[in-house]
Amino acid sequence: MLVKTKGIVLRFVKYKETSVIATVYTLEKGLISVIANSVRSKNSKGKIALYQPLSLVELVIYYNAAKNISRVSEINSYHPLHNLRQDPIKASISIFITEVLNKCLKEEEENPPFYDFIQNSIIHLNEQEKEVENFHLVFLIKLSLFLGFKPHSTSDFIHQITNASFYAKQEGRSQLTNLLAANYESKLHLSGNVRNNLLASLLEYYQSHIEIGKFNSVEILHEFLRGV
Repeated sequence: MLVKTKGIVLRFVKYKETSVIATVYTLEKGLISVIANSVRSKNSKGKIALYQPLSLVELVIYYNAAKNISRVSEINSYHPLHNLRQDPIKASISIFITEVLNKCLKEEEENPPFYDFIQNSIIHLNEQEKEVENFHLVFLIKLSLFLGFKPHSTSDFIHQITNASFYAKQEGRSQLTNLLAANYESKLHLSGNVRNNLLASLLEYYQSHIEIGKFNSVEILHEFLRGV
């Protein structure tokens, strides 16, 4: 049957001469795989850009719950992400967020509040003008709520990581407390060293709850945030 839905592209791989297979988190059907034909041909009019990670798209697909992959009939962007693609810091954060979502997002059922959170976070990153250097830290805290293991308190968080010595100092504990209560535009005033320590702690905290492995994008993130 034909299904129309909004979707967030997580990744794609090339398939045959001109096609791609993409993983998309959709509003109506949760996490699905889709195949799109002729999007890499000379006459595709830039359609491949719609399959870049974190693209916000409207899809019409031939959907069959009994099959592992659906075929795309139509696709269009419903919120272009020009700032996110062009700003180096935002782009590096988006690469990290993409890796986080690909590792953590396993839901095959629709979950509109979760979809809205991811969608709104991407739009916020695209449009935010200040305090963007700490966006990924706040995103991890907010995402942990939807994944079911957001820390209840600073102490709860510290008890589940090994580098607790950093938080024995007043600066570390204070910064963690502020982070747990932050929104995307909060002024956290973090040094690069503190930001890196908080990120390492958050990833360790995630690892204690779900298998996420090594993050290849962390070094890219550190490089672009160096000196910020």
